[in-house]
Formats: sequence, C-alpha cells, structure tokens
Amino acid sequence: MSAKPKRRKERRRLTAGEAVVMAVLAVLVLAVSFPVVYALLNSFRSYAEITKDPMGLPTGLSLDNYARLFQTTDYGEALLNTVIITGGTLVLLMALVPMAAYGIERLGGRSSRWIYLLFIAGLMIPFQVRMIPLVSSMNQIGLYSTLTSVILVHLGGAASFGILLYCSFIKGVPREVEEAAEMDGAGKLRTFWSIVFPMLLPVTSAFVIIQALSLWNDFFIPLVFLDSSSAGTVNVALSRMVGLLTSQWELIYTGAILAIIPSVALFAAFQRYFIKGMSIGAVKG
Repeated sequence: MSAKPKRRKERRRLTAGEAVVMAVLAVLVLAVSFPVVYALLNSFRSYAEITKDPMGLPTGLSLDNYARLFQTTDYGEALLNTVIITGGTLVLLMALVPMAAYGIERLGGRSSRWIYLLFIAGLMIPFQVRMIPLVSSMNQIGLYSTLTSVILVHLGGAASFGILLYCSFIKGVPREVEEAAEMDGAGKLRTFWSIVFPMLLPVTSAFVIIQALSLWNDFFIPLVFLDSSSAGTVNVALSRMVGLLTSQWELIYTGAILAIIPSVALFAAFQRYFIKGMSIGAVKG
C-alpha cells in the first residue's frame, strides 16, 4: 500500500487585530532593548570614540573599560554595598514580615485590625514626607551615612507591602492544619515555620523577587542617606561619574551593564515562581 501524502499544515493568517498587537509589541521590544544594546556596545568603546561618533559601533571587543572601572573608581566598593543592602534587607524581611502577618491574622484578636491598618497607612504616606524626619533621626542616633540606615529605611518601606501581601495569603491557609500541629504538641512558632510558611512559598518567591529588584535598582534612598564619604551603591556611583564639564561615558556605560546583569539573571532564574505567585495572588484576590 502506498503511503498517503502528508498534508502540509497551512499557516494561519494573522487577523488585523493580532497584526496590530504584534506591531505594538515589536515597537515596545525595540524601545526597551535599544538603551541596553546601546550601553553594551559603548562599553567596548573608548571615550574619544564615543564623543566623536555617539552612534558608532565598537572596533573591537576590548575589556579595558571593565578593568578601569574597578581600578580607577569606587565601583567595586559600591557593588559590595549594594549586595550588603539588598541581602541584609531581604533577610530581615523574610525573618520578620511573614511572622508579623501571621500574628495579625491568627493571634492578634481585635487589636490586629488596628495594627494592620497602621501598616497599610505606611503605604499611603509618600517617602518624601518621611524623608527629613528620618534623616534627622538617623543623624541623632549616629546611623546617618551608614549601610544600616539604608537597610532600616528599606525595611520600613517594604514591610507595609509585605504585610498586605502575606495577610491576604494567610487567610487562605486552612486552620485545620494548624490545629493538627498543635494537637501534636507543636508551639505557635514551630507551627508557623514548619507548617504555615512552606505553604506560603509562592507568595514568598514573588515578594522576594519584587523586593530584590527594587532594592538593587534603588537610587534615591542611598543618595539621601549616604553622604559623599561613602562609595554609595552602584547607581549612586554611576551618577557621580557624571560631571558638569566632562563625564566618563565609557565607564558609565560599562557600570550600567554590570548593574543590569544581576537583575536580569535573578528574574530569568525565578521567572516561573514569580508568575506562579502573582497568579495565585490574583485568584485569591
């Protein structure tokens, strides 16, 4: 028996609406990727090449700018400061915020609603309103221009959002699993960390990614709470390379590319957990 000829799958033609959507997406991709590609190309060019022809292409793939960035500037120290601020704030957030939300939802009683509203009020007060009192307070207790002050300010700002997020998820955790753990002799603290917290991993992953990206890319808070005696964070260090008369453009582009890499790597590695956590939050909401 002769084999039947395989039918070629016909490509479905895009409708007018789909074509418009694809065109808009293409424009958005170009708009977002162009600055990154532009900075990447200029990170391989010299200062003279950039100022002579800003839109030109590199003549080679020299890594001299990357070496000079760490040799002639405080970028290395600023990078370490950024890692410490981001890591320290995330550790404190994970240690305090989930337990605080659990206490509000399960142990607080009638007063928990007022505590919850106090945290939510923190989301409604702009940072610019709190900035001067915070700077004054940090200066009085001797923490101004230290990494600790930046971590504490970030902690206070992110805790309100974390409480809002975790409280909404803890409401969906069945009380039966907690009661079963208590019948087995587990205390409140052990019940939370052993039973409840593992059930909050989707929201935890989303919260950690959101805060990590926000902390790493933050510019304003380190600029305000770290004076010129400190190397600052990567974004502050890059801003100090811009002068009134001249700017180190080749080093600025190089530093910007290095600052982007951790954010892109983090989101690429945990993208599915982020989407899962946010989708679960949308369903619960």
